[in-house]
Amino acid sequence: MGLMDTIKGWFGTAKEEGADLADKAVEQGSELTNKADPYVEKAKDFAEDTVDKASTKLEEVKDSGSDAVDSAQEKAADAVDAAQDKAAHAADTAQEAAGDAADAVDGAVEDVRDKLDG
Repeated sequence: MGLMDTIKGWFGTAKEEGADLADKAVEQGSELTNKADPYVEKAKDFAEDTVDKASTKLEEVKDSGSDAVDSAQEKAADAVDAAQDKAAHAADTAQEAAGDAADAVDGAVEDVRDKLDG
């Protein structure tokens, strides 16, 4: 029985030492958690600040993009209006020139008739 008692003693001692080590590991884990808490909070705060800043920048970009689109639409509308005005003026000028040409042709035809008749 001496051998069995020795073996039981070894395993019993190992079991106790393992339990002690487990308790120490739990204590150290708790200490590490407590020490890490301020850094975790700082990281959370930093992440929140970063998200807030990114959201603000995104809104600014959206607004400036919207302003740029509005400005481009206004400029395009102004360009279309200017082109329509110029086209209308050109059409008026062409009609006047056509009228003047028709009058000139009528006058030339009258002159030719007069010369033929006369």
